[in-house]
Amino acid sequence: MHLSEMVRAFLGIDIENQALLPRISETQSKLDTSVAKMKLVEIGNIHFTMNFFGDTSLTRIDEIEACLKKIKIDPFEIMVHGVGAFPTKRKPRVIWIGVTQNADRIRNLKMEIDSRLTELGYKPEKMKFTPHATIARVRYIKDAEKLANNLDELVNQPIGSMFVSKFSMKKSTLTPSGPIYETLWCIS
Repeated sequence: MHLSEMVRAFLGIDIENQALLPRISETQSKLDTSVAKMKLVEIGNIHFTMNFFGDTSLTRIDEIEACLKKIKIDPFEIMVHGVGAFPTKRKPRVIWIGVTQNADRIRNLKMEIDSRLTELGYKPEKMKFTPHATIARVRYIKDAEKLANNLDELVNQPIGSMFVSKFSMKKSTLTPSGPIYETLWCIS
């Protein structure tokens, strides 16, 4: 790859506890696809997004790595729990699983990442950061009331715990069958 090559990039936290994957898949299966056309995220692609950069040069990705290498993560446990939606449950575009235990630790990590990225000219996002992993994208809604009720039924869905010990820069290649993710580097 040439350093000026542009890649679609994001920072994320992988689901490292493989025992969570069947539980996440089970949660996806409880989404009522009769009330909305949605695309489920492939189980191996589910992650907690920290920052989305979009098209970024490999040179810039190297600069981001050098800037973020100063971050040290003391591993911590999170509880993956519950289903939510952006922007709202009645009109969701994204359906996600959330974090209950130690969500503040992920928010603090996000704030540290954002603070360091300002050194490279990035501006922190204006919206409040909600630690989440996307499990489905809604294409269109057939019955908003039933969809909201379905999501309400899953708001307390237990999924399980996992340790967070690193975050990764990912390259996302879009294909007709869905995105393919490749880890470029990790910081722990």
